[in-house]
Amino acid sequence: MKPCFKHLLSLQNLLKLNHAWICVCMLLGGLLHMTSAQAAQNQYTVLAYHNVVEEKVDPKVDDKYLPQTIRVETIIAHFNWLKINGYTVISFQDVLDARAGGKPLPEKSILLTFDDGYESFYRLVFPLLKLYHYPAVLAVMGKWIDTPENEMVGYGSEKGLQRDFFLTWSQIKQLHDSGLVEIASHSYDLHHAELSSSEKSQQPAAVTPIWKDGQFETLAQYQARVSADLTKSSEDIKRHIGIAPRIMVWPYGRFSDLTSKMASQAGMVDQFTLQDEGLNSSADHQIKRLLMEEETDFSVIKSFLKGEIWQSNVQRVVHVDLDDVYDKDPKQQAKNIDALLERIKQYGISTVYLQAYADANGDGVAEALYFHNRHMPVRADLFSRVAWQLMTRVGVKVYAWMPVMAFDLGAGHTYVTDVRTGAMNPKNYKRLSPYDAGNRKIITEIYEDLGLYTKFNGILFHDDAFLDDFEGIDAKHAPAHDGTNAAQVRQQAIEKTQFLIDWTQSLKASAAYYQMGGARSIKTARNMYASVITDRNAQDWFAQNLEMFSQAYDYTAVMAMPYMEGAQQPDAWLAELARNVSTRVDPSKVVFELQATDWNSKKPIPSSQLANWMRILQNNGIRNYGYYPDDFLNNTPDAKVLHPAFSMATQGKISP
Repeated sequence: MKPCFKHLLSLQNLLKLNHAWICVCMLLGGLLHMTSAQAAQNQYTVLAYHNVVEEKVDPKVDDKYLPQTIRVETIIAHFNWLKINGYTVISFQDVLDARAGGKPLPEKSILLTFDDGYESFYRLVFPLLKLYHYPAVLAVMGKWIDTPENEMVGYGSEKGLQRDFFLTWSQIKQLHDSGLVEIASHSYDLHHAELSSSEKSQQPAAVTPIWKDGQFETLAQYQARVSADLTKSSEDIKRHIGIAPRIMVWPYGRFSDLTSKMASQAGMVDQFTLQDEGLNSSADHQIKRLLMEEETDFSVIKSFLKGEIWQSNVQRVVHVDLDDVYDKDPKQQAKNIDALLERIKQYGISTVYLQAYADANGDGVAEALYFHNRHMPVRADLFSRVAWQLMTRVGVKVYAWMPVMAFDLGAGHTYVTDVRTGAMNPKNYKRLSPYDAGNRKIITEIYEDLGLYTKFNGILFHDDAFLDDFEGIDAKHAPAHDGTNAAQVRQQAIEKTQFLIDWTQSLKASAAYYQMGGARSIKTARNMYASVITDRNAQDWFAQNLEMFSQAYDYTAVMAMPYMEGAQQPDAWLAELARNVSTRVDPSKVVFELQATDWNSKKPIPSSQLANWMRILQNNGIRNYGYYPDDFLNNTPDAKVLHPAFSMATQGKISP
């Protein structure tokens, strides 16, 4: 039910509610204890609120309300809880003063923010702020406020919201003049989604080039659109309240390093997100917040205010071929996507390694890509669509599975060759030489396009990233195997290993610049052959090194595939591999990739055997594991058989 906007909640009613909730919150007092992290000087946390109403509403029934809509009684309960538990609600100016070396922030400092500019802030929240002497930050959308009285605001339901759902500039000026409310930008008109691929998927307008009339915005057009919006928002606010905003509050909390730079250029160096892990320092410019909802439990608030990170770092991974999802028939492809999403949801896992390149012949070399780019054919603009749905509908992390060198660009390019023959080794992947400047430029631009036109959580570097002992810049980097130059072989292997690490880190930076949450939010994983671990000499043969990988990447994805390695006793081999890894590096930084197919017999591994391998890993202290390949259309392996050993709910030792 829509609240009556003409009704004013009386101070007397507020006080009655206040007294009632104080009684309730006193029961909660003492629940919260200070941690050493929060006690550190100039740290603070931020709570993000939206619309406030006088009675409970159900967004499923009344489409005028979003899930973040909460009751005024809930706000009062939160305010009392903060007061009872010794928190100090600070202003953003307090943060700036502490940053400049002035008065330090009190212990247990809290900053309150309210997004979107709802009329309810003026009518319901502002009286509470004055009553409690709590400052707050209010983020307003210029276009919504500029909407004429007789028109609908295009947000919320399909029909939009009535203009009186939102503040007027006169009210915003009063709020600013009170000294309690900092007015921030929520953009002028970026609080909506735009088409982000030819597959008709959508992403927040601030972080994606728009697909329109059969083509994408160019990078220059995209930058100009976002930059113009941020400038207009700043100028609009300054015109109405007298000063330009100091804060950018990103719509949906979505931003990239590129958009962050543009906001800074528009005068808004400090930017609020919805990254809700950890505490903020007064020195931070990208500021984390906890999104508050009606049902947000006090235990969640408590953990957040203590700086606790409640997301598990355990990785349970399915390695997915987009080649199996793709279909020329759009209807069948849509069915394939739905089948994949349902399967991943059923597993209850954390992560999908999702193929971003096309490899129809299965030789491990990219002959096309599944995203818009400048250099290679696009089989279908599919990666963006599937990745986004996996992240938003299923709630898993998506890593873009990408080659490092294995791109087939045809003739006229320099490929990795064996110095003994001057030709490509037919036993190895066809790979562009990473030592060629032209190749590096092309691959860098492919990764830039991956980052610009798609959104994901991490990158898995393919197992093509190796250089054997006869592959290098030239002959002097590939000594003969005559047993007399082992030290030289070893030294050159280390050099090539570091070169490839540096190269992959450069590629990560190229893609991450355009990713939501900035470069710091993008994780990396690197495929490694198990033989490099089981046979120390293999480090020299492939230019891969477990210890070096563990230092360089968030995760090392070891291809723990017994039959591929010719193991006579697969179970024992896998257990020994787990013990070997655990003695050399932190096992929490290693993902064991099991094989779901025996490529020698060309038959699936029995689901019961795959589940048993997972149990062996767990019983040897390994928590991060997954498998490849996945035949989601034929339920191979069987999800019900795997689930008990594979689900994120399975964390400790498990019995056979």
